[in-house]
Amino acid sequence: MRKRNLYNYIFNEKTILAGYRGSIAHGLYIPPEESDEFGICDTDMFEVYRFPDEYYFSLEGYYHSKETSEEKDGELDIVRYELRKFFHLAAGCNPNVITWLWNRIEHYTTVSPEGKLILKNRQIFLGKRRIRDAFGGYAHSQLSRLTAGSYRGYMGEKRKRLVDKYGYDTKNASTLIKLLRWGRELLLTGSMQVYRQKDRDFLLDIKMGKFSLAKIQEIADKEFLLLEEAYAASKLPEVNNKRKIANY
Repeated sequence: MRKRNLYNYIFNEKTILAGYRGSIAHGLYIPPEESDEFGICDTDMFEVYRFPDEYYFSLEGYYHSKETSEEKDGELDIVRYELRKFFHLAAGCNPNVITWLWNRIEHYTTVSPEGKLILKNRQIFLGKRRIRDAFGGYAHSQLSRLTAGSYRGYMGEKRKRLVDKYGYDTKNASTLIKLLRWGRELLLTGSMQVYRQKDRDFLLDIKMGKFSLAKIQEIADKEFLLLEEAYAASKLPEVNNKRKIANY
């Protein structure tokens, strides 16, 4: 019984930061009741958590823990990252996680004192080479998914019908352009507009298939060039200081 109680204590996770990600956080959510064709968005959320200090000094805890997990319940899709894993990905300027640090305040559901400290010091993760490579690399991945013209395992029937109708995955196309613009904003300003305002209608038009695949590729080519220009002009350090992040 004592051992079981110890396990319960060791794995009593503490949420550091949590909130919305995906289309809600980006201002691009299309409710199903507004569009039967394009209203296929899940409610995507994230959570960054840590274990009590005892966990980090316990071999038992190490071998029985998971650094990442994903939970789905109907339209709700939650990804969870242990704090060290989150820091590792953020230090690489991974677009899947670093965008969470520039959410609108109303799109956070939990901000602990430690979470406030991370948000206050989010610039520590930025390095211009890592931003260019991460955001550009993810954008290239989205582009390859478009030109491959094949279904993906994550697609539901609605999304497959969109591929059949428009000849490419329109949601991926919108994500592709959004990634490139986020990366450019980070490089030039050290910040990003996760919630899109100025180009919201444009990104929604892409998402709703109002451009041909050839036009999407043309737009993407220009955005890739702008990303390289932003990299050349950026005043950010070439790389972030991982030792400083580790000591954080």
